[in-house]
Amino acid sequence: MAPPSPPPAAAPVQAAPVQLWTGPYAGVFLGYNWGDHEDIVGDDSDGISGGAYAGYNYQFDNFVVGAEADLGYSDVSGTGVATVTGGVPGVREGEVGLFGSVRARAGVAFNPFLIYATGGVAVADIEYNQFDGSDSSTAVGYTVGGGVEGMVTDNITARLEYRYTDYGSDDYNINGNSFSSAYDEHSVRAGVGFKF
Repeated sequence: MAPPSPPPAAAPVQAAPVQLWTGPYAGVFLGYNWGDHEDIVGDDSDGISGGAYAGYNYQFDNFVVGAEADLGYSDVSGTGVATVTGGVPGVREGEVGLFGSVRARAGVAFNPFLIYATGGVAVADIEYNQFDGSDSSTAVGYTVGGGVEGMVTDNITARLEYRYTDYGSDDYNINGNSFSSAYDEHSVRAGVGFKF
């Protein structure tokens, strides 16, 4: 008699992706920013920024979606030549102080890493100084970017992110001299977060 045939091999069971990213989180960041003021020639604005962020992620399979907000302060400034109303040339300084954003995030998890894109609304306090006067405005624009984030432990994350932000154009008046100026900025940020 022929020996009985072995039973067919069972199909491999696909393990469900580990849900590492679902839940609230918060963290701090440190970055380097550089940008350009439309109304200032040769300003070469740059500086250091820092702040905090918080958000919530939801993971389904390997996809992660969520929302995040950040608030920070920068010492970004640049000085160059500008022309005010009436054709009077002068040296003008542009500064960016308090800033923040509210954004959506979406990415793909390759545990323990997350590669993501982000975009949303951005605001910043932008100030111009010239002669013996100054004027500031709360500029509103958009920000887009992306980054990579990794789980260092079950609750600690680390990230590296690039963002481009366009704050649009606003009107300013310094000692009776009116002008409009726009500002756009690039930033690279490193952050450390805690997942609750």
